[in-house]
Amino acid sequence: MKRVQLILEEWQQEWLASEAARTSTSMSALLRQLMTEAIEHRQMDKAADDPLWGVIGMAEGPDDGVSSENLDEYLYQLPHGQEAGTMGEFASPLRKAAESSVPYDVDHR
Repeated sequence: MKRVQLILEEWQQEWLASEAARTSTSMSALLRQLMTEAIEHRQMDKAADDPLWGVIGMAEGPDDGVSSENLDEYLYQLPHGQEAGTMGEFASPLRKAAESSVPYDVDHR
């Protein structure tokens, strides 16, 4: 944390002191909480204005049974119901390499 000094309007300081007392917290903690909420709100507003949101839902995919819920089964060729995080005999070589703790070495002949 950083220590800062700021100047508040009198009514802001009065409200902050009253709210801190009502919630049994310090004015500093309350001010940090309020700042966090305000920052998160502004970040969400900024993200909501992103034009990329306009493309969501514009098209439909093929009716092949693949959805966000079962995508790993298709990507990693897992039997239905097996979780992607478990490396079994059905995990693809690429998946095994990605999850392995052994460094992947490429033969540079």
